[in-house]
Amino acid sequence: MKILILNGSPKAENSNTLKLTDSFVEGMREITNCKVDTVHVIHKKIAPCRGCFACWNKTPGKCIVRDDMDDILPKFIDADVIIWSFPLYYFGMPSPIKALMDRLLPLNLPAMLKKEDGSGGHPPRYEKLIYKRHVLISTCGFYSRENNYEALKRQFEIAWGGYGRKPAMILCPEGELFRVPQLRQRTDEYLVHVRQAGREYANDGIFSAQTQEKLNELLFPPNTFIKMANASWETDEPADNRNGTLPSSGPAWALLKQMAAIYDPAAWIGHDVIIEFVFTDRGETYQMVLGKDNAIVRDDGFTDYTTRIETPFSVWNDISSGRLNGAQAMMNHKYKVSGDFNTMLHMDDYFSIRSESGLAKQEEKYTAEKKTNMNLMLLPWLAVWIGLPINPLWGGFAGVIASALVPVFGFHRKFTPYDVISIFLGAVFSATVLVGAPVRIVVPLAYFAFGLMWALSCLQTVPLSAWYSADNYGGLKKALGNPLFVRTNRILTACWAALYLITPVWTWFLMASRFGAWTGLINSLCPAAMGLFTAWFQRWYPAKVAAGR
Repeated sequence: MKILILNGSPKAENSNTLKLTDSFVEGMREITNCKVDTVHVIHKKIAPCRGCFACWNKTPGKCIVRDDMDDILPKFIDADVIIWSFPLYYFGMPSPIKALMDRLLPLNLPAMLKKEDGSGGHPPRYEKLIYKRHVLISTCGFYSRENNYEALKRQFEIAWGGYGRKPAMILCPEGELFRVPQLRQRTDEYLVHVRQAGREYANDGIFSAQTQEKLNELLFPPNTFIKMANASWETDEPADNRNGTLPSSGPAWALLKQMAAIYDPAAWIGHDVIIEFVFTDRGETYQMVLGKDNAIVRDDGFTDYTTRIETPFSVWNDISSGRLNGAQAMMNHKYKVSGDFNTMLHMDDYFSIRSESGLAKQEEKYTAEKKTNMNLMLLPWLAVWIGLPINPLWGGFAGVIASALVPVFGFHRKFTPYDVISIFLGAVFSATVLVGAPVRIVVPLAYFAFGLMWALSCLQTVPLSAWYSADNYGGLKKALGNPLFVRTNRILTACWAALYLITPVWTWFLMASRFGAWTGLINSLCPAAMGLFTAWFQRWYPAKVAAGR
């Protein structure tokens, strides 16, 4: 399939619209073999049509103006699909590509025909033009298609909608957001649907209703987009104030205003959170107040902050645009955080960059996703540690039954490798006692095996404790993208491993004493203390790293 892309954006290769077009063509290429030719119209010399009609009566099919249209017209005729790609300019197309369209006149015959709808028109000069398919891909800087795209849509329907074919259209408001790196997660989400449209078009020549619905979704709600649009121009000037020049407060101010625009009030925690940003390389300080209804940015009238972030603006800009991992930058001491570190843990909640519908569906998907439960992993071990010292026979049966019940209790839970290991070892240790193995040897060995499992997991990509705490950080995949989370859990896992590797020592002597039957209960005191340490360490260590201590 031969595809001709007519890129009518004055920004040429840097066009926001071209990002959609490239994704559309990627989708087509997944379905069929495509030969793609792209014409950046702004780089071509294309004179306006003179209206002389020489291409009809003096040089039929050829324009007397000699310029780059001499090369473009044959490509236009030869292509199977023409993709018109350009931003909306004053409710129409940019002037360079309008000149190109005007210069297509040689491809029509001068004879006038009456169409089925009663209007008049000129038939194509070449039969291949009858079967040519057209796709219009356009972005605009408004938040609505209504009262913006009607004229352009009608023009394309009239120009390229004959012979039972209608031009396919992807009309994307809020297109300026495709140039904002900080919003790439949301814009990339939209491009996924554009790529799917390309697949469907290559297959069927149309978009499915489901895909069209996705393409019609706004990137952000109108009020949010208006705030971001104003922030991108670094101004709060009202739309009805058209006198004077636009005030400018610099890129740091603009970036924080962009952040404030995508603040999600649903993440409000019952009181205002004040984040103080100190951009050390610019000597500028701002405060962002996360309130019940919105977020505001201020450069004076400061109050006591909740959390203070000291960072070069270049670092924070790279983090917000996704070029730099925020947690890794913190560990490398590229910025410091003081005050309530809990604010940093909820930054993704405060500043959502998905559309409302996309966010809701993502949350719905995550809610439905199975989660881990460490109690499932502990159940067989507790049966061994507590039951066997009290009564070897009944304790052995309890250990086997507990191991068998874990899959039943965990039916609605996500299993980890350590759940499976625990089921197996819990059953093995219980069974060995039932066949006559000494309890005094089996129970310390069980503690040692448990500690060894923790220790060996420290060498894995995901340490043991991370499997069970990741749900509090948005799931395992997201948590593993945070190196500080991984390091914190690796340290904690090593601490738990050390505890259980030395537990067999005193367990051996404890079981020989008059308190031997209560070994499991007595040994629970140390894990209880370790649990308190874990809860403290999970808060203290990230805050210590963030503060640069």
